[in-house]
Amino acid sequence: MVAMDGAHAEELLADLDRAIIELERAATREPGLWERSVPGKWSAGEHVAHIVATMAESAEGFEGRVTSGGSVLRRPRRGPLQWLWVHLVIAPGRLPQGGKTAPRFVPTSRPERGATLEALHRVTERHALLVRSLSVADRERLWIPNPFLPQWHYTLPEILRVHAVHARHHANLAAEIA
Repeated sequence: MVAMDGAHAEELLADLDRAIIELERAATREPGLWERSVPGKWSAGEHVAHIVATMAESAEGFEGRVTSGGSVLRRPRRGPLQWLWVHLVIAPGRLPQGGKTAPRFVPTSRPERGATLEALHRVTERHALLVRSLSVADRERLWIPNPFLPQWHYTLPEILRVHAVHARHHANLAAEIA
């Protein structure tokens, strides 16, 4: 397990890249799979579009927190519950099952395959550019609110882990459709 800190952000980014490849392969491995779904569930393409939406929000949030001078705002302290969440759930790569996504992350029905896959690669690159433009210390200071509990936050290295785990979760769901 790679440490979720600024010094290991490149390794976390490489893991995210691998997870994105797994998601893309799972959603495109056979003709027609992109549009296919289990009744009442998302299609393989919708799973990919959902990942694009979540990653786009975090990239936008991080980019907005980096000031024009290149410095990073100080991150808030964590309470004990958030500390436990990050260290017992996020760090080992667990993803609670059965959660309902926020409406802003629900994909449009029938996302266009080419545009969605292109967006997936662009949003992954946005995270890579952030990592590579920041010092080790700034990677750890840069934070965004948790999308579901805004009083909590994630650092850039933590969100890289979150996105990798989340992408693999949806890759498995897309693979189940096949």
